[in-house]
Amino acid sequence: MICTKNLKKLNWYVLFVLTPYEDSLCSYLNQRYGADAFSVKMENYRKDKKCIEIKSAFPGYVFVCSPLPQDAFNDWLFSLEFKKGLIKQLCYKETTALRAEEIRVFEQFLDKDHLFRMSYGHLENHRLVIDQGPLKGFEDYITKYDKRNRLAVLDLFFLDQKWTAGVTLIEKDE
Repeated sequence: MICTKNLKKLNWYVLFVLTPYEDSLCSYLNQRYGADAFSVKMENYRKDKKCIEIKSAFPGYVFVCSPLPQDAFNDWLFSLEFKKGLIKQLCYKETTALRAEEIRVFEQFLDKDHLFRMSYGHLENHRLVIDQGPLKGFEDYITKYDKRNRLAVLDLFFLDQKWTAGVTLIEKDE
């Protein structure tokens, strides 16, 4: 489970922040207010260094899980002492909290550390088959695979951008 509390009683809010302040704002909210704030990270292959590194999956976005209803969360957010880097709260027409189906997608792909881990797979009849990792069973959502950069583009939109995920091909012995 991603959030540390009962999901049924939590709202997920999204804050738009200056990218360099993602981690410091999360740390501040977690330590000072006991919030469950995080930025989503992903494992990414660096071809120049030939290693896997951790990078932000959604640069500039901080997620906060809170039992507070919308109005109380807005008041709490407005009262924060530390506002450096915070630009605004992302809003839908009726609410700023993520919808239940969006939360389920996060639950499917992220581990307890809010990390989108690298998936591993192989090609079968020119089709990518995932053997291990969070994308296993979600091959139909992969619209494009960049073998050189080890990235898959998913047919999932969130925050007006497509999801990308790390995928490494393993050569199968035939």
